[in-house]
Amino acid sequence: MGIGQKVRSLHCGFQQGLGFEVIAEENVILLKNVPFELEDIVTKWIAALPTELMSGPDALVKLYPTEGLALTESGWSAFVSWMTETLNSAQHEPNFPLKARQSAKNSAQ
Repeated sequence: MGIGQKVRSLHCGFQQGLGFEVIAEENVILLKNVPFELEDIVTKWIAALPTELMSGPDALVKLYPTEGLALTESGWSAFVSWMTETLNSAQHEPNFPLKARQSAKNSAQ
């Protein structure tokens, strides 16, 4: 993991907070600034969004010519809601205790 990834990491750098910034008078988080561990997940979540959520004044995602792809505050909120729902659902899967134990063991090593 490089320095840039560590700074954006949930594990190492998250205490600094999320990297929201104002672009074109809107508070957004650039895809390159989301927590490193979530970058691929956010990218795939964005790809699954319907096109009507990708444009207009209520867009969840914006593309800025020089800065790149960004989630609006509403977009980040929608992503966190989806992620929370997904994690809550995973806890009801029959193999959840086994997966949780194995993940904890892998992280401790």
